[in-house]
Amino acid sequence: MKKILVRVALVALAFLALRGCFGTSWNQRLTLVIETPQGEVSGSSVTKVSFSPRNKIILRDLDSSTLRLRGEAAMVEVLPGRWLFALLPDQERLLYSYVSDQQADGHIGLEEAIPVIQDQTDPLTLDPNSRSSLDFATRYPILVTFDDITKPETVRQVDPKNLAAVFGEGVRLKAVKLEITEEAVTEGRVEGVLGWLGPYPEPHLIPGDGRSSAAPFGMTVSHGDFIRRP
Repeated sequence: MKKILVRVALVALAFLALRGCFGTSWNQRLTLVIETPQGEVSGSSVTKVSFSPRNKIILRDLDSSTLRLRGEAAMVEVLPGRWLFALLPDQERLLYSYVSDQQADGHIGLEEAIPVIQDQTDPLTLDPNSRSSLDFATRYPILVTFDDITKPETVRQVDPKNLAAVFGEGVRLKAVKLEITEEAVTEGRVEGVLGWLGPYPEPHLIPGDGRSSAAPFGMTVSHGDFIRRP
């Protein structure tokens, strides 16, 4: 009888351990809305965020909760032949940061925030011209463009508060919208514009070590910042 109870306990323990390994996922759409002299233009992409929870039984105090993003960068043709891209790094944490900031008792952990994130029904809109509780510099995706779309080394970062410096007078970022969606992950759009995108492992747009403060911006940007495959 004791052996049976021990086996039952071990099976239950194994079940709970495996259960702790399971995660969840959701799709989210990021939309760039740009005001131009010719009128308003917009572009969006749908990415998939996968959540892997901390396994409290196996890993104990080690917090290994992670968020992983799959998909491609949102992009919009601001002017004929002139594109603006919202890079992928840190986009998986945008909704978490927002949900965490809205808590009356302060920040909440990633695992506690997941159900709240998945229940989000209203789009989150970030306006660069408004004073929000969100930290604009750290919560916004990195925006980039290319002086020559066929040459990756011509990449340059764009100040979200001053698109006119790159695209000309009358061009400004009106809003960035982020929302939960049931739409499928966007595929093929970025590769259709950036024909030079390569397979894994993704090199930097300018070869070299981008860790130096004097390194050109292109050394800090990789192909994987525009597209992440399964």
